[in-house]
Amino acid sequence: MRDELALLLTALLWAAPLVVAAGCGNDDADDGFVSDDDDDDDSDGPVDSSWGVVEACDATQSGGFGDWYQSGNGILVHGDTPEDAQLAQQVFGWYSEYVDDFQIVAYEDLTDDDLQHNLFVIGHPASNPLLVEMNGSLPVYFEQDGFFFGGYRWDGAANGIALVHPSPFAAGAWVLLYVGNSRDGSYATFTVQTGARDFQALHSSWTLHLEGDLCRDGDVWGFYPPWADDYRAGWEAWVDSLETTEGEHHLFHYLPDSDAADDIAAIAEIQETAYGTILDQLEVSALDRKIDWYFYPDNATKGDVTGNDGNGHANAMNYEVHGVYNGQVQLVGAHEDVHIVAYHRVGDTSYALMGEGLAVMVDGVWWGQPLDDWAAQFLDAGDIPPLVELIDAFWDYDDTLTYPLAGHFAGFLRDGWGMDVVKELYVAGDLESAMTTELGMSAAEVDAAWRATID
Repeated sequence: MRDELALLLTALLWAAPLVVAAGCGNDDADDGFVSDDDDDDDSDGPVDSSWGVVEACDATQSGGFGDWYQSGNGILVHGDTPEDAQLAQQVFGWYSEYVDDFQIVAYEDLTDDDLQHNLFVIGHPASNPLLVEMNGSLPVYFEQDGFFFGGYRWDGAANGIALVHPSPFAAGAWVLLYVGNSRDGSYATFTVQTGARDFQALHSSWTLHLEGDLCRDGDVWGFYPPWADDYRAGWEAWVDSLETTEGEHHLFHYLPDSDAADDIAAIAEIQETAYGTILDQLEVSALDRKIDWYFYPDNATKGDVTGNDGNGHANAMNYEVHGVYNGQVQLVGAHEDVHIVAYHRVGDTSYALMGEGLAVMVDGVWWGQPLDDWAAQFLDAGDIPPLVELIDAFWDYDDTLTYPLAGHFAGFLRDGWGMDVVKELYVAGDLESAMTTELGMSAAEVDAAWRATID
């Protein structure tokens, strides 16, 4: 039942729009851990990418987060930053009704007594020192700018790992990690299904690179390669197979002899023009680095490589766009670039209405049809949901309805109050409250005013 609960919790999140431990060195590598005498040159620290990997396992394979839930209680430990504290409140809201006794404690307030309980740890090493304190007691090893796990060093800003393990602080207690190299890496661990296996390591939100079960043997469980599904190796092989064309603000990656390769000059021109439009409309400066675009010949290949088989998606933290390009689907234009530019120049948004709305607004059309036409069509048909529904339940409606409506709504806000106000609403933690502050109207009043502009 507890395994099923762990899966249920993560499925719910996935469907919605996150004392000193044992020695930190590799001195205990005799306990079944693979030791690499040759320096892998992937760290200046005391361990390398072989940390936690075992060559053999005498245990019976089993996995999942169910053990953490058995006692029905736990302490949610977050880092000492406002961003971590905000994420902790979100996680508490997701999980509190399923854990009988669930408490939130910041790292700086953590006591020896707290450490005797099950710990649910979020954040990253720079904000939550508990992660570094556990080094040497877990099959994952944390540094300030990355972590070692599963034969790899994970140093991307959006990399994250979810993992269950016996607690190094108290016999019979457990630790459950949803952590990363940044707040975004920690949050990313809540965007994939977790709970059925012992670990999931992510490239970024929605992009799983490694998952499996640990060798549950000894004080420190090991990463046993036969019990892991390694998608990262496939990703790295895919990247190695691609050709690259460089634009002023983009790097385009594509298979040789593909449709994208044939059209790459036209693609580059479209994207560079769209980039200029984005900067003008959002009233922001160019990014400090180029955006990587990865083109896939079909949805199946994109799904196999990234774990997301949709036509396109952006990994904003990593400055990446992944899109299908073939005879039927050509993912080009401003939309995905808007997500990346907005993330780095405006901030993160908690609302799909604002995130997708801004992207569609810049495009100005949806499926080749002006947004004004879509809005009028939906209004005449009585299909426009209440604004509060678009705010709180965006993904409950078909995206052929929500996306053009969101774009039209974002344009309504821009035309009425200007981009500075749109940006304030974009990053608002409570959108309805922000509307009252920035627009001087309730959400219901904004809804009425918006509908009155639709011809």
